[in-house]
Amino acid sequence: MKKFTAFLLIAAMVGTLAGCGGRTGTMSTGGSTEQGGASSSGSGEADASGLIDDGGIFWNTQTQMYELEEEVLNGTATLKAWVDNDGFAEALQTGFMEKYPGVNLEVMVVSTGDAADKMALEGEAGTGADAFMLVHDNISKAMNSSIIGMFGRYDEQIRERYLESAVGVVDIDGQIYGAPLLIESAALFYNKTLLNQLAADGYIASADVPEDFEDIKEIAKVYNDERNNKWTMRWETGNAYMNHYVLTAFGYELFGPDRNDPEKLNLSTPEAIKGLEYHLSLKEVFDVPSADTNWDTTVVEFGKGETPFLLVGPWAIEEVAKGAEENGFEFGIAPLPKVDGNQAYTFSGVQLACVSAYSKYPAAARALAMYMAGDEMAEFLYGSLNKIPSLKEEYANKIPGLKDDERVQGVMQQAAFSQPMPAIKETEYYWTVAETMMRSVWDGVMTPEAAAQKAQEDYNTLRSTAE
Repeated sequence: MKKFTAFLLIAAMVGTLAGCGGRTGTMSTGGSTEQGGASSSGSGEADASGLIDDGGIFWNTQTQMYELEEEVLNGTATLKAWVDNDGFAEALQTGFMEKYPGVNLEVMVVSTGDAADKMALEGEAGTGADAFMLVHDNISKAMNSSIIGMFGRYDEQIRERYLESAVGVVDIDGQIYGAPLLIESAALFYNKTLLNQLAADGYIASADVPEDFEDIKEIAKVYNDERNNKWTMRWETGNAYMNHYVLTAFGYELFGPDRNDPEKLNLSTPEAIKGLEYHLSLKEVFDVPSADTNWDTTVVEFGKGETPFLLVGPWAIEEVAKGAEENGFEFGIAPLPKVDGNQAYTFSGVQLACVSAYSKYPAAARALAMYMAGDEMAEFLYGSLNKIPSLKEEYANKIPGLKDDERVQGVMQQAAFSQPMPAIKETEYYWTVAETMMRSVWDGVMTPEAAAQKAQEDYNTLRSTAE
């Protein structure tokens, strides 16, 4: 882990403390936007200066922001943040301390996949971050270990600014437990150059992106060449996250319509079984054992320019762009085709900015998390790191270049047809049984019906063992 620390001299005197109980500060806090509306969280009415005592921290009704604690404002206390990238760490530290002169911010690079476990150890000990990045599939773990805190009166701003599918990940029992930072969804990468050549040579009727996976199957009939490792589309066939779309296309609902009922895994339902049957039918496109489908055999191979389609998420853009440049082809990204006429819904993978439930400075922690997910950092993450902010269209289009970025727009269009990750603890069990189910069906170890039934039984066993 790398640590970035900096300390600035106090640029100006902070305001005078006032009010009963010792008002915590005088500088309002928030993200880069100031659109209004406090949520129903907190209590009390505004005093003469427009401040609401919200459980010991103060909400400014005029700026619609919390006010930083005095110790943070005057530099006595140091805030800590964890992010997953060196460049982001430097940009966050510089930007936040420019916005709030006199504040000391220490930023460390911690993998989003490791953050929950690390916070569980360091949060209570007082050495953890005040705000940190978390990956979507760790939200249930974070809730179970009580390491993340609510955003209080920032709830309404979060609901207003960010994609509904992203907000759904952190909306738990009506309270917001994170600011959506980045959005990810599986989408269809396609080799424009290769498709144009195949159309020109008469192998396919059109170079247009297929409207249905049935069209991709038709291309496979003339393009696939197993002996020479030529496949029409590549993807990780045993990955439960990546292949969720094929289940939802036939009406599958993980944990029910609201994705919060652990009694409704629903894997042994007709809808899920139909999805598994279609999943198996896609071996016509990519007949490779699931254990052999990985980053190198999918993303890296697509980058060589000899595969028309790739099913993956935006995390692969950099690798594919590198391959496209080296091998002289153009590529694009589009929403997934329909599945036998049905709309497919992917999982929305979201990178989150969370606040520590252990932070001694909850107002400042919320301010820091909101800044992490605000306009300035969104512009940096897109412009410098090719990341996709989880903002609604009207906010995302304000970021220079994003509106005209065909590749990013393809992912965002698919994100509109995505489902938020369930936040309940049983989601961890789903990943275990669903991956085994997908692999068993793909590799011919079990029929779709048998694999679905076993997954349901294994899930029940995991639940009962944990109780």
